[in-house]
Amino acid sequence: MFKISYKIFENENVEEMELNGADGYFQFKIDNETYGIFIPENIDEFSVSIYWWLYYLLKAILMLKTESYTLISDIEKPKIWIELKKEKNIVKISKVTADKPEGSGAIEMKEMPNLIYQYWKDKQVSYGDLKTEAVNKTKLYIEELRVLNNKDNKDILNLENLILEIEK
Repeated sequence: MFKISYKIFENENVEEMELNGADGYFQFKIDNETYGIFIPENIDEFSVSIYWWLYYLLKAILMLKTESYTLISDIEKPKIWIELKKEKNIVKISKVTADKPEGSGAIEMKEMPNLIYQYWKDKQVSYGDLKTEAVNKTKLYIEELRVLNNKDNKDILNLENLILEIEK
């Protein structure tokens, strides 16, 4: 089982081209493990970029169409990555620590130096279930963003284009 939860924090002070609703709580659950935070109160100190988490997750899912390995960097934490390994139709997800060398991106397709399975390892989900959950939650998120933003916002269009690529 793989489940994504998020909660948008509205921000009336965003500039016209910025994305209102980009930040809030983001969490995913796989088996008995969770990553991220989701609490009833809106406490800014715990907010993260929902937008970037969904964007990078969709990018990783797109890469897993043709590749067998990808890492998503937790941009909020210096050495934390979410590792996704695809074997046939199963994706094994792990929370790992590893160095983030100069020039490494938010998504990598090679193992990082000093990678350690310090937390949880090889939680399994089918590629289809992972893809379905990520795409469906992103579509819901886009609907909510459309209420808060101009419908032609470039960030919304970027998410929609990623979904189209995945669904090809």
